[in-house]
Amino acid sequence: MANRYVTITAQVTDYDNNPVSGIGLTFSYRVSGSTTWNTLGTATTDASGVATYVATLLVPGTYDFRVDFAGNSDYEPAYAEVSNVRIKAMLRITITVTPGSMA
Repeated sequence: MANRYVTITAQVTDYDNNPVSGIGLTFSYRVSGSTTWNTLGTATTDASGVATYVATLLVPGTYDFRVDFAGNSDYEPAYAEVSNVRIKAMLRITITVTPGSMA
């Protein structure tokens, strides 16, 4: 098994589908089938309402991901989840070319 970088992107919009900037989000994961969420870290939405977090996970594996917003004076708490994401290991291929001589 090896580690692999995984980029998790969340977009936050209001109910009129307008992007919301400055929203602090918490990114979490768990191994699919587990009940325990592991916090990866936090990120804040930009002017487009997008926040991104890059995680390092052990692969191959199947994971669930969650992004939480705790709420503030303007918006209620919210979250989104995606389940059973299969992340595969990568391969490296090396080619060696050896010129030969003609007899």
